[in-house]
Amino acid sequence: MKILITGGLGYVGGRLSLALSESYDVIVSSRGEVSGEMCNVLNKSSFVNHALLLKTDSFPKGVDTVIHLAALNEIDSVKFPEQAIEVNVNQTRQILENAIRNGVQRIIYFSTIHVYGKSLSGEITEQTLTLPTHPYAITHRAAEDYIMSAHYAGKIQGIVVRMSNSFGPPLFPVVNRWTLLVNDICRQAVTFKQIKLISNGCQFRDFITLTDVIDAIVFLVGHASAGGILNLSSGKSVTVKEMSELVKLVAEKVLRVNVPIVMPPDVPTTEVYFQILPDRLKSIGFVPQNRVQLELEDLISFCNRHFN
Repeated sequence: MKILITGGLGYVGGRLSLALSESYDVIVSSRGEVSGEMCNVLNKSSFVNHALLLKTDSFPKGVDTVIHLAALNEIDSVKFPEQAIEVNVNQTRQILENAIRNGVQRIIYFSTIHVYGKSLSGEITEQTLTLPTHPYAITHRAAEDYIMSAHYAGKIQGIVVRMSNSFGPPLFPVVNRWTLLVNDICRQAVTFKQIKLISNGCQFRDFITLTDVIDAIVFLVGHASAGGILNLSSGKSVTVKEMSELVKLVAEKVLRVNVPIVMPPDVPTTEVYFQILPDRLKSIGFVPQNRVQLELEDLISFCNRHFN
């Protein structure tokens, strides 16, 4: 099987490209220059410039599955909303159409649980109404519609993966995903020997290990899924403060130093518990392992090697 991974050098894409290249013929697309280190690490993969995917005649031939990760992140989507529409929506449509014209059988599109909105409560399933309010979520939700429209029209098997808050070491340290909450506080623990929160930490979040994310996609690639929308989450929520305390414990174990948590003055807030349930993934046989402490140990060790 030949797999094309857009954004295949990014945060999720790097580790996914490495994992899939062990069993499949992988083509990695990138907007930027591919470094020698990247070529060496992903020596079983081939590379293509992302711009070539936007034209029918230059789209790679013989691809069976496209995994579409290339997108503006949540920070850049706010700064550059018009570019977010162009990259996250219009270019997704172009890649989808070119994939169909070139005989691609399946596309796996990475979306976000933020399409469900900001004020989550109770159990969130794939049937929960979407209420995106952020440019990042709005553009991903629009792109989902293109994927699902083609899927239901029988043009291609479409899978939309709504991922929760992932954390874990990237394949390459230059990947700019150190703004993700858990990645950020792990890097803080290594660099500053403290964890500084900008809130009281009472907010609930669903955190999923990057290892579970990669394992889920490898599973989907090898599974005859019926397509559709899938939540990719741990299935449980913890507060930011609880996660920070766990990072503190793991960091102190790995680094052998005291790592205090610094918080602003406590402001009473009412936070509602919620669960993002990965029901459809579980129904076809994938269950996240949720090895949180092991992922944190790997992440802190990664930060210690590259940023200390």
